Amino acid sequence: MNVKLNTFPLVALAIISCHIFVFTNAVAQGGQQGYFNKAEQLHRQQKYVEAAQYYEKYLASERSVTAKADPFAVGKKTGVNNGVNVHQQAVYNLAESYRLSHDYNNAEKYYKEAATFSEEIYPAAVYWYGITLRANQKYAEAIEVLSTYREKHGQMDEAGLATDRELLNLSFIKAQLSQTRPGFFVTPVSSPTNSSAYAQTLRTGDTVVFTAIQKPAATVAASSKGAPADPPARARLFEAIQQDGILQNAGEWNSGTPEGFHDGLATFAGNKMFFTRWTDVNGKSAAALYAAERKEQGWSTPVKLGEPFNMPGSGSTQPFATRDGKYLLFSSDRAGGVGKYDIWFIELDSDANALTAKNMGNVINTVEDEFAPSYHAPGKTVIFSSNGRTGMGGLDIYYSRGSIIMSDWNTPANAGSPINSSKDDLYYISTDEDNLWNTGLMSSDRDTSGCCLAMYSVRQNNKQYINGKVIDCATQKPLPDVTIDIKDTRTGKLVRSEKTDQQGGYAFEMSNISRYTIVAGKKSYDTTSKDYLVRMEAGKETIHNEPLCLNIRLSDYADSLQQVLNNLANTSSTLAQFGYNKSAINGSFAQLDSLVLLMKQYPTMKIEIGGYTDTKGTEEYNLVLAQKRVDACINYLVRKGIGRDRLAGKAYGECCPLEPETIDGKDNPAAREKNRRVEYKLVGADR
Repeated sequence: MNVKLNTFPLVALAIISCHIFVFTNAVAQGGQQGYFNKAEQLHRQQKYVEAAQYYEKYLASERSVTAKADPFAVGKKTGVNNGVNVHQQAVYNLAESYRLSHDYNNAEKYYKEAATFSEEIYPAAVYWYGITLRANQKYAEAIEVLSTYREKHGQMDEAGLATDRELLNLSFIKAQLSQTRPGFFVTPVSSPTNSSAYAQTLRTGDTVVFTAIQKPAATVAASSKGAPADPPARARLFEAIQQDGILQNAGEWNSGTPEGFHDGLATFAGNKMFFTRWTDVNGKSAAALYAAERKEQGWSTPVKLGEPFNMPGSGSTQPFATRDGKYLLFSSDRAGGVGKYDIWFIELDSDANALTAKNMGNVINTVEDEFAPSYHAPGKTVIFSSNGRTGMGGLDIYYSRGSIIMSDWNTPANAGSPINSSKDDLYYISTDEDNLWNTGLMSSDRDTSGCCLAMYSVRQNNKQYINGKVIDCATQKPLPDVTIDIKDTRTGKLVRSEKTDQQGGYAFEMSNISRYTIVAGKKSYDTTSKDYLVRMEAGKETIHNEPLCLNIRLSDYADSLQQVLNNLANTSSTLAQFGYNKSAINGSFAQLDSLVLLMKQYPTMKIEIGGYTDTKGTEEYNLVLAQKRVDACINYLVRKGIGRDRLAGKAYGECCPLEPETIDGKDNPAAREKNRRVEYKLVGADR
C-alpha cells in the first residue's frame, strides 16, 4: 500500500496564519445531501473552517435519522460521491478540515473514528490520528499509535519516512520534558489585539510592527431577508509599543490594501518598508513581497516588487531585513531551492535595491518547509522555523551561527522546550541587542483552539550574581557606605540601589538586563558611573567587576589640603636621622610611612627631600654624604608607591644646623645627632 501524505499543501502566510475565512449564512438546499455537497465543495476550495461547519451539519442531520447505518461498518452506498460511504467520507474530511485549520482537538476526535475505516480507502487516517495526539500533548498514546502504524507500513515511502520523523520528534519531546529546570519563560503578550496577532518585527527601540486579523463591521446582504452578512476578515499591519510583554497604543497602518488582499510581516531597511501581501487564487494563497518608501509626507503607495524579490509562478513571503540593511531574508518556493519553501536572501545596495538573490543552502533548508527567518547580528545567528527536522512537532524554531554572504552555517539547533511546543512555533525575533535569547517575541498556536497564531513574550531563565568593590582613587583604600545605583543602560530605569559594606564591597542579583550602569556616590567624593555588558548563559553565573574608584571632590580636596599645609607649617618636618658618617636610615620608619599615606591621600602634592650633616669633615665630603641620605629616603618612598616625579632631592650638607654643636667651646654630641638628618617640605600641590 503506497501512502502519500497531504502534509502542508497551503502556501505563503496562509500556512500558519489565521486561516482567514468568510462564513456565509446561506444554507445549501437538499437536506443531508445538500450539507454534504456544500462541505465537499468548500473542502476542495481549501476553505476548511467553513467546510468543517457544513460537515458537522451533515453529521448532525445524519444522527437525527433513527435508522442510520452503523458508522463503523462499510455502510450503505448511495448515489452521492460515486458510491463512497458518505458517513465515512464526511468523518474523514471533517477530520482533515479541522487539522488543516489547526483545530487539533476536534481533528483528533474524528481521526480516531476514521482510523477504524478501511485502510485501502483511508490509508493516512491512522497516521494523522497519531499526529493529532502529539499536537494535543498525548505523547504516550501518539507513540503507541504511530509505532503500530509503522510496523504495519514497512515501506520507505513518504508515509514511512514521515512516521519515522514523527517518532524521532516524540523521542526528542520526551527528552525535552525530562529536563528539571526550564530554560525560558514563554508567556502570552498582553493586548486586546493579540487574539489573532503574529508575525512581529522590531521597528525602532520598543516599537513593534505586527500582523493581526481585523474583522470589519457586518454589512447588510442583498437577500430577501436583509440579514447581516459576515464580511471577510482581513490581515493588516499594526504598530504598538512593547514593554515587558505588554502591547500599548496599538494602531493600524493605513497601507491602502486593495479589497480581497491581506498584509503581513513588515521589515525596515533605511527608508524602505518591505512586507508581504497575499490573496486567495483558486483556493490557494498567492503571496508576494511589496515595498513602500518613507517620504516627507508619509509612506508612499506600496508597490509589488519585481525580480529577484518575486519570481513568476512562485510565492515570496516573510521578509526580514538585517540591522545593517545589507540583506533581506525571506521564504520562497521558487525554483532552485532545496525543498518546498526555503530560506533565501537578497543582497541590498545602499538604497535597499536588490543586487542578487541566493538560496541559504542545504545546511539550513530541508526537503520540507523553512519559514520566518530573522537574524541576530551580534551573535551572527540566523533563526527560522522548519517542519523538516527532528523537533517538538509542527513547525519548530531553530538557530544556526554562520555567515550570510558565504552561506557557511553550523548545523542548526532546536531551540527546545518551552520555546517550541507540540504545535506551530515561529517568527522569533530577539528584543535584546546583545543576547539572542535573553528577551524576545515569537508566535505560536499552542494555546489556541484552531484558527490563529498569537504573540508570546520570551524571557530567558537567567540570573547574574554581580559583585565588586569601590575604592579611593588616590589611596586605593576601600570606601564603605558608598551608594550604588544600578540602572538599565538602555532605558535609564533604576533597577535597584545598594550600599557598600565596611570593606567597600557590593553584591546584587540581576536578571534579563544585558547592559547596566553602576552610579557610585559618596559625600566629599565626585560621583562616578560605569557601563557594563553581560554575555548571558542560561542558569546562574557570578560576575566579578573590576574595582570602581572615586576621586575626592575638588572643593573638599582644596579645603583639606589647605589644612594639611597649615599643619605642616606648625610641626616638625624631620623624616629620618642618621649615625655618624652613615647614610643608612637610623631607627623607626614611622615618619616616612606617615608621609607615604599623606602623599597618597593628596596625589597632587610634590615634596622636596633635603639632606643634612654635622660640621665634622670637609664641606665637599658632607655634601656627598647628605646626597646619599636623600637618596636613601627617596628610594624608600618610591618602594612604597610614591611616584619619583613627585619627589625632589637636594643635599644641603653641614649648613643650617638645628642646634649649635659647641657650647662654651665644648663639643655638644646631642646637637650633632639632631643635625644629621633628612627633612621634607612641600614644593607644589594643585588644588
